Amino acid sequence: MTELDPRPRIAEVGRLMFQRMLTNSAGGNISVRLGERIYITPKYAGSRNLWNLRPEQINVLTLAHELVDGPGDLSRESKMHFAVLQAYADVGAVIHAHPRFASVFAVAGKPIVPTLEYTDKFGLIEVVRQLPAHSQELGEAVVAALAPKREKLAKHGLPLILAKHGVVTVGRTLEDAFDTLERMEWSAHVLLMARLLPEG
Repeated sequence: MTELDPRPRIAEVGRLMFQRMLTNSAGGNISVRLGERIYITPKYAGSRNLWNLRPEQINVLTLAHELVDGPGDLSRESKMHFAVLQAYADVGAVIHAHPRFASVFAVAGKPIVPTLEYTDKFGLIEVVRQLPAHSQELGEAVVAALAPKREKLAKHGLPLILAKHGVVTVGRTLEDAFDTLERMEWSAHVLLMARLLPEG
């Protein structure tokens, strides 16, 4: 990601998410705030593009959400991204995804407990109640769920589970949000596999 144009890096991270099964073709989206601009992936990034986005497909908006460049086809979760970016000046990137293993916890409506040394810092990864994906209410619920852990953003990203939907991670940078997503997914995988082991 460059200071002038983060779109090539956003496209790269989107492809990596898809390749590593951190999201699927059904959806997900990425946003980055850099200076006075918000960069956000378009609608159908997965289902029509298989996360093989070109930089020019990524929308560029003002902080007031006016289109500057790109196709203008915002994804239905854009309101959630905008709500988080507006509420937290220290958040520079938001990732929404449908990871293979963390989605099990989303369907069950269960939090992910601290598992490994490198996920302890997140504490309990909580569940945001089910709300319409396109709604302002979902954005407000995510903002509220992040509030008690806001001071941790100075050190690392934060993850949340979206009930019946997927996950969202936030970070100071895109790399921070991606790192949080992968750690969250690894933790979910470890928890599920550990339950298969015999006790004793």
